[in-house]
Amino acid sequence: MHESPKKQIFRYWLLYVPPILVLLCILLYKPLLAVEKFAADYIFHCVFFDVTGFYCPGCGGTRSLTALLHGHFLLALHENPGFPLLVLLGILLYIEKAAAVLGRQIRLIPRSRAFWITICSIHLIWAILRNFVPILQPFS
Repeated sequence: MHESPKKQIFRYWLLYVPPILVLLCILLYKPLLAVEKFAADYIFHCVFFDVTGFYCPGCGGTRSLTALLHGHFLLALHENPGFPLLVLLGILLYIEKAAAVLGRQIRLIPRSRAFWITICSIHLIWAILRNFVPILQPFS
């Protein structure tokens, strides 16, 4: 069965969205840095940390994103490994979907429940340990 031309255009259009977004981020680098500084200074404060003094699983996410945008991948992993891993998963998912649109089925991301439970458990254990092991704590 053949798809309608409208549906074909939509499928191929989805291939171009992420590269266009990356190009826009490159072109708007300086204004994005201003927004990043404003967000880091005035918007994102962890209420959980302010109340309890403990880091939550999301603490360091903004610093991780900032480090990633500046190309500091190890620093991004140290601040909060969850965000760089989500970016990696997003890239792998995009590659899978792009290959599917082009007619080739590939699987880069495991689909088993055990894999996802393991990933979530490791992140949760890391989130707890970072409150008690100083080397795991984010840089201030």
